[in-house]
Amino acid sequence: MDAEKILNLLVKTGYITQEQANRVLKERGKDEDIFDTLVRLGILDEDKILHFLKGLIPSRIWNEEIGDVDIPASIIKSLPQEFLRKNKIAPIKYEDGKLYVLMFNPLNQSAVNELKFYTELNNVIPFAARLSTVEKLLDKLFPQLANVLEDIEVPDEIELEEEGPELPIEMLAQASEEAPIVRLANGLIFEAVRMGASDIHIEPQEKKVIVRYRVDGVLRIFHEFPAQIKDSIAARYKIMSNLDIAEKRKPQDGRIRIKAGAKKIDLRVSTVPTVYGEKIVMRIQEAEKYLQVKLEDLGFEEDDLKVFRRAIWKPWGMILVTGPTGSGKTTTLYSSLMERNKPEVNIMTAEDPVEVSIPGINQVQVNERIGLTFSSVLRSFLRQDPDIILVGEIRDTETADIAIRASLTGHLVFSTLHTNDAPTTVTRLEDMGLEPFLVGSSLVLIVAQRLIRRLCNECKIPTDTPKEALVRLGILKDTSEDITIYKANPNGCEACNNTGYKGRTAVHELLEVDDDIRKLIIKGGTADDIRELARKKGMRSLYETGLLKVRRGITSLEEVERVLMQ
Repeated sequence: MDAEKILNLLVKTGYITQEQANRVLKERGKDEDIFDTLVRLGILDEDKILHFLKGLIPSRIWNEEIGDVDIPASIIKSLPQEFLRKNKIAPIKYEDGKLYVLMFNPLNQSAVNELKFYTELNNVIPFAARLSTVEKLLDKLFPQLANVLEDIEVPDEIELEEEGPELPIEMLAQASEEAPIVRLANGLIFEAVRMGASDIHIEPQEKKVIVRYRVDGVLRIFHEFPAQIKDSIAARYKIMSNLDIAEKRKPQDGRIRIKAGAKKIDLRVSTVPTVYGEKIVMRIQEAEKYLQVKLEDLGFEEDDLKVFRRAIWKPWGMILVTGPTGSGKTTTLYSSLMERNKPEVNIMTAEDPVEVSIPGINQVQVNERIGLTFSSVLRSFLRQDPDIILVGEIRDTETADIAIRASLTGHLVFSTLHTNDAPTTVTRLEDMGLEPFLVGSSLVLIVAQRLIRRLCNECKIPTDTPKEALVRLGILKDTSEDITIYKANPNGCEACNNTGYKGRTAVHELLEVDDDIRKLIIKGGTADDIRELARKKGMRSLYETGLLKVRRGITSLEEVERVLMQ
């Protein structure tokens, strides 16, 4: 029902005069709901509006209390919070394919139609409710800043970690004792850590600031704040990471190191100037997590683990771990070093940055601004009598050449490359200008890896995919196999934050360089040639390893296809 029809009904029923109706039409803001205008001008209050609606649509008045809201997470995710708050709409119940919503103006058919578009539901049933009831329900579904900060349990003792650069600020205190912007900055960090997030994204937009957390590899919007806070929140994090507050035109990188109780938390901070202000991304790293992980915890298949362990105990050669940023390469390398970390072994690492300080290992922070590059550090290492060398990343031909020559002169060298799979790593090294005979002679093992989400054990459900399809995909050997294959519950549960997944595990592709593959590399074989020979010798692709985890109920077919399907 359009605004003029609603005003005519209000005039006919005696709620307002014709003069008041004319004033409303004249002073109504662009896209402003007619009931909002009536309340803003003081012509009607929400009680009189609700009384009017009771006479007009008596069966569509919400009189119940707001209890537990049972709505599928997929529907909640599809609803933009800004749209709901602007139109005073709050979803309250979902059953039998119908979405029930509370609205301050249930006569706003255009808003209902837009709601159908977002949810892809044909049955959206609006009920009239007080504005305070709608807002209370929205705050329950989408917690506001004040509520979020109240819910965050900041540890009693929070202090700056003594290691690393001194930060030009006082020690972090309890959230309740700090100014609002400081409380917000601290609160977002501790909320993200508590949720197990790996990254915090603070993104300024034209009319708001969005905060997203990457949890189990997937980014989700958790908060929206007014655009006015963008400069102050950016300045706060730049102060904490010892960056230049005045410099807003160039990207900057820094580090925040704090200790909350007994827990040490490192955050790598990156700022980038965007059209609407500086975007901040913080990578969260907890030292204890790296130091406690064993090779058995990394998701290796049993036979792959034997191959990997055999390689890391070799006296010399090169082991490469490949994959995109955030695929768990650092965890795999650190776990390998921890296994080899003995008093009789001299381990030296060149990293940018040093992710975690490990007792007993000599770690060097690369600093290209002063000429301390990977290649220059590697040259120095060779005069330090090392047994094992870790090169954080092979970025250029010079570093690759020195690392390979180090592996050929009696050292075990670990490093990483950004390649999609194991066989293409060989050709990438050759494309960097390295001779095939050097590459073939030095390589011991190439590990390609990705991280996939684990199914939540509390709420996972059997898949409805036909057995014939599972056989064709290679998950089942034949239709007579009595194995239950699981998928994520679309509604999730409290344990998994309504996502259906909780935690992640790695999938691996291991290319063991034996004599046959070494000869093929030296002869100049292509990636396809190497892949074909390796598969004949038993190498599984990343996708095939993912399917093994589907078979064992660790993850879902949908997750494997999302991450690993080409």
